[in-house]
Amino acid sequence: MKSKVLMLLTAFAVAGATVAQPAAATDGHFLHGVGAINSTMGGVGIAMPADVLGAVYTNPAGLMAFENTRADFSFEMFKPTMSLSSTHPMGFSGSTKGTTEFTPIPALGFSMPVGDRAVVSLAGLGIGGFGVNYAAASVSSTGVPSNPILAPTTVGGFGQVYSDFQLMKIAPAFAFAASESVWLGAAFNFDWARLSVMPAPMTNPDMGMGMTPGGPAPMPFYPDATAHSSAFGVGIQLGLTWLVNDQWSLGLAYTSEQFFEDFEWNSTNKAPGSEGFGFPRTFTFKMNVPAVYGAGLAYRTESLTVGLDGKYITYSSTDGFKVDQVPPFNADGSVAGFAWDDIFVIATGLEWWASEDFALRAGYNYSDNPISDEVSFFNIPAPAIVQHHLTAGLGWSLAENVELNFGYYHVLENSISGPMYGPGAIPGSDVTSTMSENSFLIGFSFLGN
Repeated sequence: MKSKVLMLLTAFAVAGATVAQPAAATDGHFLHGVGAINSTMGGVGIAMPADVLGAVYTNPAGLMAFENTRADFSFEMFKPTMSLSSTHPMGFSGSTKGTTEFTPIPALGFSMPVGDRAVVSLAGLGIGGFGVNYAAASVSSTGVPSNPILAPTTVGGFGQVYSDFQLMKIAPAFAFAASESVWLGAAFNFDWARLSVMPAPMTNPDMGMGMTPGGPAPMPFYPDATAHSSAFGVGIQLGLTWLVNDQWSLGLAYTSEQFFEDFEWNSTNKAPGSEGFGFPRTFTFKMNVPAVYGAGLAYRTESLTVGLDGKYITYSSTDGFKVDQVPPFNADGSVAGFAWDDIFVIATGLEWWASEDFALRAGYNYSDNPISDEVSFFNIPAPAIVQHHLTAGLGWSLAENVELNFGYYHVLENSISGPMYGPGAIPGSDVTSTMSENSFLIGFSFLGN
């Protein structure tokens, strides 16, 4: 038992060291699933608990499915592919590929029965994020930038655009059997996030002198929030599973809005020619995590399990994403939020044990796009626009109590296009973000007696 506890604590330390890496989004800014089992079945888990990671992520009531002590560890290598294109109203245009690398995303969870009718659990999960890295555009000898939106800030572009948002939660959870057919569960989410944005439109710009086709002119310059700011948040998660009979089960799940403290940055005035150029600036931004409502249905035979989940994610009422108007400018020139819409997610997945030692998994996950075309310009740092997820994986029993799991998913390319703003929509302009994703997963499951 001591060795198991030591292994669990070590894994949590590793997770804390590795989760602080750039990540990107699938269902909005959430991962569509967590771990090499849940993720490869399309993220299905509300009525179909297959491992501790998926249960804690989707519906903690499902922890009652694990009659013995269980530990699940997963490691994901995630890589988005993205590009940013723009067209200037004077007719010149260009496109830039984002700089992306494989991102490690860890997940681990442990559950243990307490008596015959209850289970306790502790999990640490990387659950989402977004990020881009676009190099500033070069400028020809005639003054034409290779990509207008990424032109140097002194001629009206954003210059380099960089963002990095990561989100993880540590969730102590429990479940108990209210009856032979009804399970109830709850998790207390302790969240951690960090955010970096360059430039940072969530604060008011400084006015300086830039160059326009007509000559020098006043121009807004947003400061940078390149030093990562971390914030902590809290929330709860509730779930119910109803075992209708030996084959069918239903699940309901609710995750509250996760309430975060403000992100805070130290920065400088970037406006050339202004009185305060180079002087220090500080600013803050509040960005919570939206509430999620979910329902699921599952069917089981001795060797096959098939599930269907639906979720509703409430971005439009969440601080950091909600806005009162489009374009979402405040009176001081700052941007009030990302202006995301609420989204529906539907997922289906299956697990087939072809033999006692070998399982095949597959799934599909569809997510609405929370970003409308008209606010494409405001979401260059957060292009959470992908929708179709194709997933597959396999499991292999290495020994009596040890399973090795592999997974892969591909997210089909999607894009959005809309006008530039300054502050109103600029006729003849266009900004297009394009994105797709690939990810590889490996995990181990340790099953107690």
